[in-house]
Amino acid sequence: MSCRMTSLQIGLLLGASVCCIIFLGHAEAQAFGEQCLDKFKKGRDDFVLDTNESVKDGATFISSVKVERSNDCIRSCCKDPRCNVAFMEVSDEGMIKSCFLFDCLYKQSYVCRFVRKKGFQNYIIDSVYASDLATNGFPDEEDHPPVANGGPDRVAQPQESLTLNGIESKDDHEIVTYQWHLVSGNSSAVIEKTQFDDQVIVSKLTSGVYKFQLTVTDSSGQSDQTQITILVLTPEQSEDHCLVPKKVGPCRGSFPRWHYNAASEKCEEFLFGGCRENLNNYLSLQECTNACDGVSEVCGIPCRSGQFTCANSCCLDQGLECDKEQQCSDGSDEENCEYLNDKFRILLQIPVDEQKVRCTVHPKTGHCRDSFTKWYYNPLYEKCFRFNYGGCDGNDNRFDTEDTCMTTCKLVTEKDIFERKESFEYQDTQGHTGSIAIAALLGLAIIILLVVLCYCFMKGRKKQPQRQRVPINGTQVHTKEDTERLVYNSTTKSI
Repeated sequence: MSCRMTSLQIGLLLGASVCCIIFLGHAEAQAFGEQCLDKFKKGRDDFVLDTNESVKDGATFISSVKVERSNDCIRSCCKDPRCNVAFMEVSDEGMIKSCFLFDCLYKQSYVCRFVRKKGFQNYIIDSVYASDLATNGFPDEEDHPPVANGGPDRVAQPQESLTLNGIESKDDHEIVTYQWHLVSGNSSAVIEKTQFDDQVIVSKLTSGVYKFQLTVTDSSGQSDQTQITILVLTPEQSEDHCLVPKKVGPCRGSFPRWHYNAASEKCEEFLFGGCRENLNNYLSLQECTNACDGVSEVCGIPCRSGQFTCANSCCLDQGLECDKEQQCSDGSDEENCEYLNDKFRILLQIPVDEQKVRCTVHPKTGHCRDSFTKWYYNPLYEKCFRFNYGGCDGNDNRFDTEDTCMTTCKLVTEKDIFERKESFEYQDTQGHTGSIAIAALLGLAIIILLVVLCYCFMKGRKKQPQRQRVPINGTQVHTKEDTERLVYNSTTKSI
């Protein structure tokens, strides 16, 4: 009997526990629902989100859920940490026909737009509503406090310089001062003012999260503050923000966006569908470039020949060093550029005698096939010599006349030669060899001509002229040849 009672007690205890769990779960869900509803403010009735313009400016569609009551639509928004706006179409019976969830923040700036449309309700998370949509609680005051606006949050690469602006801050009269200062992050960051009162340039940023605060003060001494966050990417974060492929997403909208193409190593435009984006998704080319330009460094492997080795042992293409863009995550590819420039400038400023340089280089015919007689200076002989210039690809040791050559180079001697003297001697020997060859050919031609003339002369002396016969008894004696000529003349008449 006691055993049965014990079993019964156990059953009752288990049942009570289950009821208690169910009750607690219901209470917890109810508490979550109430807390969730408290986080949202109701916007104006009969307004709907202008989806096209909102997504163009950076808003993201999260989902559409099937619920019948507006509170359930809001609770669905609470369950997604990205959601900050829920709007729904209401039926005549008070139920809702549809529920849409949106992220209306782009880099922590509110970008959504609403337009009048009967039959819609909207709810906006209170933090966004208070900062961007709430009307002033003191409409009768003549001088309202200013509203600070430091622009959207930023994403950048290490050692990159960013420009922060407060120009979008507002006041009903006049803002007289803008003050930027670092709230959190590496204290080595440098803040420099520009010619504009609201603008500063921040530099020397290393990987991590920075918060900068803007304080604006109006002419009445009233002030307001806002903070922006700058995420300076680590190499691992760069993979998510820049090295993942572009993602159009499942939605079929058509919104121009930019992504970083790791293959071409540049930011490129693409059409975003409107939902389920990844982090490699930017509204503008400048924003994409700020976040991803120069993430092509390769780490963890030895650098090859033709690569630049960053101070952190990562590797870059050698051509990216000193291109005025930081590609090494530690900025070392741009560190020594000014030093190199200073040293090169010193080299350029060393005084040299350009004429001596000109007169000690070897004459160069070039690869073209024309033939122009020019003069070059040989410092070994301290004289100028002729050479044939092909018409292109020559050097400065080339003169049109011997006088110009000597006037330019007369003070240059063998002491000014950096190269081995034998090279000039070889050059001179080549010139003399050509002259000797030409002289030999001319001499041979003259000899041949003399031989031919002698031969002709000797042949003429050997040939004796025939004696003319003397007529006998006054009669002309004719030879056989004369007789034949006479016969031909007597028998041939002209017609």
